[in-house]
Amino acid sequence: MRQMQKVLVIAILMIFGITTLAPEAFAQRRKSKRGLATNIAIVGGGTALGALIGGKKGAAIGAGGGLLYATSRRGTKRRHANSKTRRNLKVAGGALVGAGVGGFAGKRGAAIGALAGAGATYLYTRNQRRYYRTSNGRQFYTQNGRRYYVR
Repeated sequence: MRQMQKVLVIAILMIFGITTLAPEAFAQRRKSKRGLATNIAIVGGGTALGALIGGKKGAAIGAGGGLLYATSRRGTKRRHANSKTRRNLKVAGGALVGAGVGGFAGKRGAAIGALAGAGATYLYTRNQRRYYRTSNGRQFYTQNGRRYYVR
């Protein structure tokens, strides 16, 4: 039964992997708009792989790691996404990783790990200060209330 579940999950992951490689065949449109789908695939793949390796705790670690990576990608920074949303997603990813690691010590360890992971990720992202956004096709970041455009 357990081996059948693993085979099913691997088959689903292979199907998702093959479908993400299929090119778009639009004649007049060349710009790729797959940023959100790619991020979802990254988080889903991390969750599935973590679940195969480590069960529930591994799924939490994989989902958190995938979420941290997906919100830190260059394409995500270029998208018209609010910087606060990206910061909150990073904090949630850190909390998932912390809960997964702390979960090996029990429920209380998972709660403490989630708080520690969320707090550490928040402090780390707070010190970076540069969250890029776009306006009229130009990329900029804000610091102390001023806009600084990227060349």
